[in-house]
Amino acid sequence: MAEARSRFYAIHVVKGMEGRVALLLEERTRNAGLDVRSIVVPVEANGYIIVEVGNPGVLYHLVKGIRYVKRKRPVAIREEDVLRLAKPVVEAPKVSRGQLVEIVGGPFKGMKGRVVEIHEARKDVDVSLLDFRMVVTIPLELIKPVEQK
Repeated sequence: MAEARSRFYAIHVVKGMEGRVALLLEERTRNAGLDVRSIVVPVEANGYIIVEVGNPGVLYHLVKGIRYVKRKRPVAIREEDVLRLAKPVVEAPKVSRGQLVEIVGGPFKGMKGRVVEIHEARKDVDVSLLDFRMVVTIPLELIKPVEQK
């Protein structure tokens, strides 16, 4: 039989007790053999725990009797929202025009070049590659300054 599609739910808990509730949920999952696939405590969403389950009916048994759970009815959330919360925020490096940079990702990974133009609104830069005579546009998070200006 095919495995049920995962669904994500947010459980509202008392702020500061997210870690403790997550451990209680994990223990209850293990002891009762519930179909809970993951439990996430997002740093940005204080007072919430995200639970991935195959069958939504499991949630009632999961949160029943836990005193730190504020609302006994979990809220369904989209997978895209969970991925956005789980994805780490990458701080863009500070660069200036004419600065030598190395490309650390994408198709031009490992190449070096000089910054020609900085597009703050789009969060990317135009880099003139040293190996080839061409200018490419690279997202800021994919470059690393080699020399300081």
